[in-house]
Amino acid sequence: MGSFALRRILQSIIIVVLIAIMVFIVLRLSAGDPARIRAPVFARPDVIEQYRRDFGIDRPLLDQLGSFLLGALRGDFGQSFRFQAPVMNLILDALPRTLLLAGVSLFTSLAIAVGLGSMAALRPRSIWGWLSSGLAALGQSAPVFWSGAILVLVFAVGFRWLPAGGFTGPESLVLPAIAVTLSILPTQLRVLRASMEAVLKEEYIRTAEAFGLKQRRITFVYALKNACLPLLTVIGVDIGYLLGGVIVAEVVFAFPGIGELALVALNARDYPLIQGITVVTASTFVVVNLLIDLLYGRIDPRIRLERS
Repeated sequence: MGSFALRRILQSIIIVVLIAIMVFIVLRLSAGDPARIRAPVFARPDVIEQYRRDFGIDRPLLDQLGSFLLGALRGDFGQSFRFQAPVMNLILDALPRTLLLAGVSLFTSLAIAVGLGSMAALRPRSIWGWLSSGLAALGQSAPVFWSGAILVLVFAVGFRWLPAGGFTGPESLVLPAIAVTLSILPTQLRVLRASMEAVLKEEYIRTAEAFGLKQRRITFVYALKNACLPLLTVIGVDIGYLLGGVIVAEVVFAFPGIGELALVALNARDYPLIQGITVVTASTFVVVNLLIDLLYGRIDPRIRLERS
């Protein structure tokens, strides 16, 4: 493993630890006492203190922080105040559905960006160019909560083609996936189109055309590989927007994933659950960006030479 990879891995670990510390501090500074929330309305002070001891929030903050960080290293985020169950179990139960929704949305947006962006770069004044610009403008101006509400109103309430919420099967993924896809598609579409237009003007593309190679082969074999390099960087940035969009979509569509779990945890001031969800989602974002950085060097030899 090279020095660049080791340095990036170390940076990623430090970032995740700093995020965990910041989340811990912000939650403790925020208003609201989970003991009072969970205790009966007219509970005596000694009952509330007992709740605090049960939750472990009666100890000094540094002691709580140390226990949290040591537990997180073992994958143990403690016991949920709200559900009285291990936080990691709750996250592992909800995470697959969130990853499924995120994966479907990312795959769909990439497929549209690569296909439509390539055709728009080849024929910018054709219907493909206009469709590319229109989709990018629509996605840029439609936040997830708005597009989600419109999709529910039209396809669930109006036509009754798809379920309005919950998770009952593959059909439940359609509307939230469309809403999330629209939120991340514009950047990918514009970057791929601009990159493809630039690559098609390179000398090696003209040489391939001079040798009589078919335009389809030139575009989708030689040009597309280099045009997709900037798209990797965009994907790394989009992972953050993707996770945020998925969480919003889960709330709009009552989709039983990490987003809905986080909303319940926030309302209940469930410190351990909020901390666990934040660290897991932040770690996912950091790991994906780390993998993209390492993959960049594998795909483009020029980057390997610069790093070495």
